[in-house]
Formats: sequence, structure tokens, C-alpha cells
Amino acid sequence: MPEICPVCNGLSPFVSVCIHCQNSLEDYGQLQSFLDPYAPFEEDELVLHSEISPYEGFCQHLAYCSNCGRPAKVKVALIPGPAIFT
Repeated sequence: MPEICPVCNGLSPFVSVCIHCQNSLEDYGQLQSFLDPYAPFEEDELVLHSEISPYEGFCQHLAYCSNCGRPAKVKVALIPGPAIFT
């Protein structure tokens, strides 16, 4: 069964706080989308399940603290996706 990001798929809200000021962070989406201009058009499975990926089991998001102006990387745990019927 494939794993999916609950935040990217709208199943749960993004909830994380700044480690510097404890303010709520704003989600800016998948970090990979900001690092590679073609990433939004590629299959997530190629990015998330790479053998060399240190983020297996997580979707890494870019977040921003509007209080202190600092960016942050936040790991969102993947959850089992729906069963696919053939």
C-alpha cells in the first residue's frame, strides 16, 4: 500500500511551531518543490521512495515563522494511502 502525506492531500492541517519563538509556522509546501523547478510535475513516488533518501517515511515541508522571519524544515509523517482496486 502506498504512503501519502496527510498535509499535501488535505487530510490533516499543518501544525508545527518555531523552535526559536514557539509561534505557529506557516506551511509553504513540499521542500522538494522549492529545490527543483520540475519537482511539482514529477511523481512523488520517485522523490519520496528513492533508495538514497534520508526522508523515507516522511514528506519534508518548508515552513516560515512570520514572527521571527525564519524558515524551517518540517518532516510530516506519511500515512497509509487508500487501497487501489484493479
